[in-house]
Amino acid sequence: MIVTSDNTSPGIYVHIPFCRSRCGYCDFVSTAGMEDGLESYVKALCREIALWEWPADAEFGIRSSEEGIVHKSNLLPHSAIHIPHLVKTIYLGGGTPSILEPRHIFSIFQSLFAHFQITDKPEVNIEANPESVSMEKALAWKKAGINRVSIGLQAYDDDLLRAIGRIHSVKRFVEAFNLLRAAGFENINIDLVYGLPGQTFKGWSETLERTVSFAPEHLSLYALTVEPGTPFAASGVSIDNDLQAEMYDHARTFLEKAGYPQYEISNFARAGRECRHNLIYWRQEPYIGLGAGAVGCVDGMRWENHRTLQDYESAVISGIMPRLSEEALDEKTREFERLMLGLRLREGLAWKDEGNTAWIAERKRLAAAGRLEELRPGIWRIPHKYVPVTNQILLSFF
Repeated sequence: MIVTSDNTSPGIYVHIPFCRSRCGYCDFVSTAGMEDGLESYVKALCREIALWEWPADAEFGIRSSEEGIVHKSNLLPHSAIHIPHLVKTIYLGGGTPSILEPRHIFSIFQSLFAHFQITDKPEVNIEANPESVSMEKALAWKKAGINRVSIGLQAYDDDLLRAIGRIHSVKRFVEAFNLLRAAGFENINIDLVYGLPGQTFKGWSETLERTVSFAPEHLSLYALTVEPGTPFAASGVSIDNDLQAEMYDHARTFLEKAGYPQYEISNFARAGRECRHNLIYWRQEPYIGLGAGAVGCVDGMRWENHRTLQDYESAVISGIMPRLSEEALDEKTREFERLMLGLRLREGLAWKDEGNTAWIAERKRLAAAGRLEELRPGIWRIPHKYVPVTNQILLSFF
């Protein structure tokens, strides 16, 4: 069904760029208040999924569908990109994927399982906002094969939630979480944000304590950033970097004691509950991006899909891969990104001595200063106490 080059299994990321409202800090590809476009978007998404199925003897860039349409890939040569078999993870992100109705979910997953080979025990994720979780949807997710939910709490404080543009309450989060458990989900992540305007250290500490009391399997903690073009940037929101650093340091200590060891700079999990899909990114393994604004990277070929719904849907309706851009990554770029991503992980990075002599010299300098450590021969990581300054350490390799 899919051309295979090696035994490295990819993940699939599916972008759902719809939200009921836009958060003040959001800079993702998403649209608010346009739910009437869901039907046409899901149809277009299923068409893009179908474009990925190529017969093994196909000529470059051309295949015939069951409808007799000739599809052309305008940017990705069939002979230059090989899709490894047995997809091991699927991740529906956004936006707000939980805004989809059950019929949308079933259509997407029917298409994915029809056109890709999926391992028999994949990790299948969906991002959810509390206000759009219902028992009907949760049961539909289970039926479709979804086995991991990432729910966005952000803060255990109704005043803060309103201030950042969230439309759920703490009470609604509690209801949604309990509903997911009742539906049989045994792998739930909770997203939190720290350094929010008006957030105090005490309030952050209480948020952590309340969140852990629900016994989720995983927590993702994100430092607030104010990106250009966001409502927060327009309103002049500033960040107290010292307070934010204090919050982060407290969270690491608290979660370690609570049974959630840190495995990546922003992620904490019970043993065996690390997010397998996100590990694909950090370990620089192949992933396929589907949907408007999605990014994929396979065999050193990275692409980004059209970001607007109109351009995206127009391309796939015409039978063309909806590419906004693509690039063939050279070896130096791939090695640099492997370094940048791998040093975020607590498991360490296999870092050979051959290659960029400047990097090796910088590694030696940082090791002498205690900011890098060799766990085992050839396996390097940032020591625990310097994890809060990971970004500064990584910048030294530019």
